Amino acid sequence: MEDVRVYGDFHRITPEIFEQIRDAIPFDQVEYDGDVLRVDHEGPYLIIDDFIEAVRDLLPENGYGHIEYIDHVEWEVTRYTIHPGKIEEKTVKVDNVLDAHQREHGL
Repeated sequence: MEDVRVYGDFHRITPEIFEQIRDAIPFDQVEYDGDVLRVDHEGPYLIIDDFIEAVRDLLPENGYGHIEYIDHVEWEVTRYTIHPGKIEEKTVKVDNVLDAHQREHGL
């Protein structure tokens, strides 16, 4: 099993913004269509802090993004929500997510 799976997307990424962050992208798989940047990585631990901070600082007023960082070793998921000038982060243990789902659906 790989250590982590990390994926996400960023919206309202202009070609000028993409050129400014291109060299900072730490992901194996990158798709960019002129407005949306999609990233994906499955493998060893990946440091994404510098990248999401760069995106945060360059996003236009209506831009936004999300990153799901799934740690298979620690068995937790961290969700990063990125808006212009702001990064929010929430980490939950995967077992807690499954327990809550089972309680909600009577399983």
